[in-house]
Amino acid sequence: MRPKFLMLALVLALMPNGLAAAESPEDLPGWGAARWGMAAGELETALGAAVQPLPGRWLYGGAYADLSVPDVDIGGLAFTAYLQMDETSDRLRQVLLERRRVGATPAAFERLVESLEAAYGEPSQVCAQAKTGGVPLDYHMIWRFPTTIVHAKFLDFSTTAAFSRDPQAGFDPRRAERDVRRNLRRFFPRRILLRFHDARENDLDRGCP
Repeated sequence: MRPKFLMLALVLALMPNGLAAAESPEDLPGWGAARWGMAAGELETALGAAVQPLPGRWLYGGAYADLSVPDVDIGGLAFTAYLQMDETSDRLRQVLLERRRVGATPAAFERLVESLEAAYGEPSQVCAQAKTGGVPLDYHMIWRFPTTIVHAKFLDFSTTAAFSRDPQAGFDPRRAERDVRRNLRRFFPRRILLRFHDARENDLDRGCP
């Protein structure tokens, strides 16, 4: 097996195999009690005290988030959900759930996928991009329903190509280059992302390339 496919093979080996997935539901009307097209006040009423204001407005390119739902439990994993509103209509178009580096591991992604398959059945589409050079590992699973589309992604930007000489280290001709402190792998981002969005939002439905 060529080296550039080793990390991809590791993730594929961790994915559920032979699990008895649930039968796929006919539709998902939204995310929890939230429905696509709700205004902020309607979301606060629907989701109750779980909704918390963000410290400012977070922009997402055509959308923004003022509100979040912290500590969303999926399969025993904690996520933060960001309620993304259309910048033109000020109504809900997507919910983005994110789990950042410390808890974003292949094993955690496996647990997430197990929970999603138990709830929604087999995914409609699976995409995999091997980590090679400066390209991150990207594993993407999609569940499509008439009203809602669900995307689960595992992203690992900790590529060996990102390792470089510390830009803060001064030049010392007496010091061997191998002794110069280098960037550490643990400081590069690794994330698990879960998106629920309105099925009518074609620009959000990015499947396999």
